[in-house]
Amino acid sequence: MRPLTPALCLAASALPLLAQPRISAGTVLVANQQAASATIIDVATHTATTIDVGTGPHETVISPDGRFGVVTIYGVSGAPGNKLTVIDLAAKKVSSTIDLGEYTRPHGASFLPGSSSRVVVTSEATQNVVLVDIAQGKVLTAIPTKHPGSHMLGVTADGKHLFTSDVGWGGVSEIDLEKSAFARDLQVSAQTEGVAVAPDGSTVWLGANQAGTVSIIDTKSWTVVATLQDLGMPYRIGISPDGSTAVICDPKNDKIHIADVRKREIIGEVASLGSPRGVKIAPDNRTAFVTLGATNAVAAIDLVDRKVLWQAPVGASPDGVWYGPAVR
Repeated sequence: MRPLTPALCLAASALPLLAQPRISAGTVLVANQQAASATIIDVATHTATTIDVGTGPHETVISPDGRFGVVTIYGVSGAPGNKLTVIDLAAKKVSSTIDLGEYTRPHGASFLPGSSSRVVVTSEATQNVVLVDIAQGKVLTAIPTKHPGSHMLGVTADGKHLFTSDVGWGGVSEIDLEKSAFARDLQVSAQTEGVAVAPDGSTVWLGANQAGTVSIIDTKSWTVVATLQDLGMPYRIGISPDGSTAVICDPKNDKIHIADVRKREIIGEVASLGSPRGVKIAPDNRTAFVTLGATNAVAAIDLVDRKVLWQAPVGASPDGVWYGPAVR
């Protein structure tokens, strides 16, 4: 797939209002696994800038103020990474590289709500969640997840709770961020990887790649209260900031599944996407940015009209993606 030509952009501008993205500015940051790079996309112009970040970049996050991006350097087979690359998004260049020392295979990451300096990141190989201050350039603390393969993570909107998907164990670990301590765990299914938490912390959505299911965990009862079936390979999950909508990436079937979070059911899909992998839903709660591994692109998708709005080219094997506000 190719980016929209000027003629197609003009045609798109003539579409009804509901077909337009409500997000018209900001920054999208994509990790290109096989290119040792990250791509910065200006949402207003759809222009892309790609920079080198280190071998084996997997996931990205953008600070709440939009100034900095962070890329986790997971490494490659036989050479585990242990670094975070910090990007100055206005200058579109690497501003620093943070060495995590013993905490290897950093993967899922998130800024703590309200902070543009503190990032939590999984250390898959050491079974920890690591808290890092990017301004100081150092690790502040490490919290054990107690299970192998802690890969992805989700943080509640109040910044009090964090949940990791533990691929090797087949479940989820909860971390109490206020106490910087392991809280509890729940084993669900084999090869659990994609994870997302409702902003209010009421439910955790956990994907099982082999089973093709998403288990919905009620955090009050700490039990699985619903299971969504026949989802191919639910590789990544994103929940909208208002907690209404979930997007489940299914690279096996080249589609995203759209779910109603409250009803706990699939309500639609967008197909023919070319191996959708990472997903981030913007603050308008209807625009999803999705990386497409088969076409080395990132797509902006309207979840209401269920259509691709535009695409931008990125590097080889794009995976993690994040949206942030325009830099001021």
